[in-house]
Amino acid sequence: TTAQLRKEYKTDVGNPYLEWLLFNYGRYMLVGSTRSYLPANLQGVWARDAGAPWSGDYHANINIQMNYWFAEATNMKVTSSLWDYMAKTWAPRGAETAKTLYNVTRGWVTHNEMNVFGHTGMKDLEGWNPAEWANHPESAAWMMIHVYDHFDYTNDVAWWRAQGWPLLKGVALFWLDHLVEDQRFKDGTLVTAPCNSPEQAIITLGCSHSQQLVWQLFEAVEKGFSASGDNDTAFLHGESTSFIGDIYTKSRITEVQTKKLKLDKGIHIGSWGQLQEWKLDFDRPNDLHRHLSHLIGLYPGYVLTNFKSPTGQTQGIPKLTREQVLKASEISLRSRGDGTGPDGDAGWEKVWRAACWAQLQNSTQFYHILTYAIDRNFAENLWSLYNPFADDPIFQIDANFGYPAAVLNALVQAPDTSSLSDALAVTLLPALPSVWASGSITGARIRGGMTLDLTWSNGKAARASLRVDPVVRSARQVQLWYGGKLVTAFSATAGLKRDFAF
Repeated sequence: TTAQLRKEYKTDVGNPYLEWLLFNYGRYMLVGSTRSYLPANLQGVWARDAGAPWSGDYHANINIQMNYWFAEATNMKVTSSLWDYMAKTWAPRGAETAKTLYNVTRGWVTHNEMNVFGHTGMKDLEGWNPAEWANHPESAAWMMIHVYDHFDYTNDVAWWRAQGWPLLKGVALFWLDHLVEDQRFKDGTLVTAPCNSPEQAIITLGCSHSQQLVWQLFEAVEKGFSASGDNDTAFLHGESTSFIGDIYTKSRITEVQTKKLKLDKGIHIGSWGQLQEWKLDFDRPNDLHRHLSHLIGLYPGYVLTNFKSPTGQTQGIPKLTREQVLKASEISLRSRGDGTGPDGDAGWEKVWRAACWAQLQNSTQFYHILTYAIDRNFAENLWSLYNPFADDPIFQIDANFGYPAAVLNALVQAPDTSSLSDALAVTLLPALPSVWASGSITGARIRGGMTLDLTWSNGKAARASLRVDPVVRSARQVQLWYGGKLVTAFSATAGLKRDFAF
């Protein structure tokens, strides 16, 4: 039985069948949690009591995002309720919050804990309202990465113009007005201040999490503008306070590009070689905090993974190499431990670490953390547990969804790029564990409108097939990588089919 398999499961030893089962169980749970008008919450549809833990709400400093990490790449058409919920609830109520809390009259904002009733402000817990949990205006910017990804995977221009672009534009408007010049370092950069790296107590400026997310947000604006159907007329007679359905003009794009240039990119290497979590070097070695917020550009983001060294003086990008950035990211990831620390023992912390190790193409660390997560945090019915050794361990669904994302990231990677003109690197089997010696993937989606089938045997790739959708917004330049070597490069034109044998 499943319960017997789970009881016998051991860290590092593993069981490929159970690991396969958990992957597909995550897909089943996401389908089951998104069949109505609302997106998946902290417990999905499996809330045991009338009052669910954390009110069964939408935590947005990792949890709701992790719920959807694997949806596009596994070709699951389950996101419409998420977009509708954001458009009908977060955007209008978030516009009120932006005005009330920040005196920002353009766009909208959310924070860490939202619900079905439209709460978008900082959650007020009587007698207990620390900024480390409440202060997270970056949450909507993070969700806009999902919005852009949906467009990038599907090339659905009609949806983009009607819903995706207005959502993205509204959040970008807020951040254009919310950023301030750095008065601490006086280096001419734009930062968010005050900020908290999610659930860390330090209140400061220029948190790496914030800066990396806004960087990716502004790049999504640049990449999505040409397909948005914009013209210049909407802002000719003054500013519009509408955020759903109005036009995002080319002059506004110029504003995004100007502020992106001045934006502190959230990439600073600290005194012990780490990628700093804050612009000031506050990091402590072996801080086992559950969040990996400053590594968001490693996974699920891309600005660390695909960091490009500056080629001139006007790009606003740190003078570092990609190798330096990835090494600093690895040092920070290793110092964060295995997802078991004094402040947490949840399943989601472990599968996030596993996904990051896969991104660094470290199959040993990936599989160690993945199997450790199953061994420690998954119950006999395969539900993920928030605190496995508590009297009430609490079922929390996010690790059930983060798990398939981590597994897929070990088998194929195609992280986003800063520009549509950059080649999209598709890497096969970047972190394949030795125990998964043979296997296959059918129907995995690659951004740019591509579908991948992949077979491997005896630990090596055997065959791969890439098919491009009949309609794409542009032909992406693609590089196919395997075993550290470039296999081929091609233009992903509409309808193209490429087969490869290894």
